Amino acid sequence: MVKNGVATFPAIRAFMGDWAYYVATVEFRDVAARVSRADEIHSNERLREWIQRKLTPRAETIAQYLVSQPQRFFNAIILGVYDGKPEWFPVDIGSSPTLGKAQLAQWAKESVGLLRLHGGEKIFAIDGQHRVEAIKRAISKNQKLEEEQQCAIFVAHDTSDKGRERTRRLFSTLNRYAKPVSKGEIVALDEDDAFAIVTRRLVEEYPPLMGPRVDYGKRRQIAPAERVAVTSILALSEIVQTISLPAAAKRSERELLTRLRPPQDKLDALYTLQVAFWTALRKEVPEIKKATDADADAEAAGGYRTRDGGHMLFRPAGQKAFASAARVLVDRGRTIEKAVATLARLPMQLAAEPWIHVFWDPIRSKVIQLRRPALAHNLMLYLVGEDVYPNGYDLLSEYRSAVKNETAQLPRQP
Repeated sequence: MVKNGVATFPAIRAFMGDWAYYVATVEFRDVAARVSRADEIHSNERLREWIQRKLTPRAETIAQYLVSQPQRFFNAIILGVYDGKPEWFPVDIGSSPTLGKAQLAQWAKESVGLLRLHGGEKIFAIDGQHRVEAIKRAISKNQKLEEEQQCAIFVAHDTSDKGRERTRRLFSTLNRYAKPVSKGEIVALDEDDAFAIVTRRLVEEYPPLMGPRVDYGKRRQIAPAERVAVTSILALSEIVQTISLPAAAKRSERELLTRLRPPQDKLDALYTLQVAFWTALRKEVPEIKKATDADADAEAAGGYRTRDGGHMLFRPAGQKAFASAARVLVDRGRTIEKAVATLARLPMQLAAEPWIHVFWDPIRSKVIQLRRPALAHNLMLYLVGEDVYPNGYDLLSEYRSAVKNETAQLPRQP
């Protein structure tokens, strides 16, 4: 409730370490009106500006999520408070007509109450800066969102040197020990990330990729002992992203598809494109067809991943580069089927030119994790007579650097 600059919020008071804090429910309008940027953690103006440049780029995408997603939800934001006169009013918990007297410890009896702010306080986000900025932008787009409710944790901040140090430590601790959601968890659970949704649909509905044909390990790479899987779930998700958008798509376009669930017809179109890619692979690459046919030898895939390298399209690094090259050809007017057919003419053995020292380390007999992803797909484009992408890419120089030979020449085109 807000009146004449005074606002009172239902809250719980709690203690941890040497921090006292208040967990309250506030409306979006109060977040927008009362929370400023984190400009008091550092007295140095350039450090403050640097923090803000790091914190604000995603705000517009999150704002779109708030405006467009009916099932929107945020976790708590943590707010530092200084100046003003915040007041705490504990609420006495009496007996219930049905449950009788509440059996509560003394600390619990004193933990429920009302937090009152008088308007003179200065409040900034210690954790949740993107969400605060997004809330402000979302309200400007849709005023009805002002009444949405957000969980906020208030902690006291002191503007002395000691106080700033204490708050900086809290700021860094929250970011250091907060465990980000893993890529695997996103693929398995995210209902807004279009790429995750399409990846799940592939392994649930497209027979060649159902069951054990996909490795569900925590890493993008496929374990050496794996004999059945053609690809990994994380590699498949990367292929989905690569095939879904033009190679020149802006980062913001990709981020939007990860944060705001597209309409079903858009999701269907993305799924259809992925199915076309894998169907073309099965048609043009006999080894892929054999390994993904339900009636084929159950361990066929393992035979194409050997100690000597084996087939490029049975390694996630090769699959990703192949998908990148295919997407470039689609951008140049090919159908996905024609793009795959064109690239299927490539030499596929990792232990042969030109893949040695690009994909394959012959000394250690292992796949090289691509530090030059553009080199891989550009070698593929070159070998099928296509121009490099992007224009101006120095393929020869990058190839010589990869093979550590300043006089090396590009392999002959078939």
